Amino acid sequence: MKKILALWLCLLVASSARATEAPDFNLPGLSGERVQLSALLKKGPVLLDFWATWCKPCIKAMPKLEEIHAKYADKGLTVLGVNEDGPRGQNRIRPFLRGRNITFPIAIDADGSVMQRMQVRALPTTILIAPDREIVLREAGLSDGKAIIDALEVLLPAKKASEEKDPPQKKETPDESK
Repeated sequence: MKKILALWLCLLVASSARATEAPDFNLPGLSGERVQLSALLKKGPVLLDFWATWCKPCIKAMPKLEEIHAKYADKGLTVLGVNEDGPRGQNRIRPFLRGRNITFPIAIDADGSVMQRMQVRALPTTILIAPDREIVLREAGLSDGKAIIDALEVLLPAKKASEEKDPPQKKETPDESK
């Protein structure tokens, strides 16, 4: 009986350890390119947002995600929208994004398989993944973005204080001083 209990406990710990690691995926992007999570993670953390055009909380969340994308893209963050409209709704995605000035990349999860593998149960769901594939943060429903920004501040390398205060100065060359 003790052996069975110990085995069950080991399996529970092992499965919970794997639950915090994001499974890789390879989805079509909105422009036809392939989007693979492992390739994105080589550049830095990835913020996945599972959404659909018919989801009102998803629509409300888009401006905050665009703001996060604009602020952190140059620091290595990839914001990736994972659309869950299904095959019949895909013709609505481009006009939806254009009308809202959304510029971060979008992947199409037409059959919902990535949503299922990521254990997403509600839309919108936002998942922050560290470069080592660890799921750092998971938020289901509409968010104000504060927890995401707090986690990003820890994950992303901070600029050196000297870089923020004093931008690099142009050095004079001997020819320019004349």
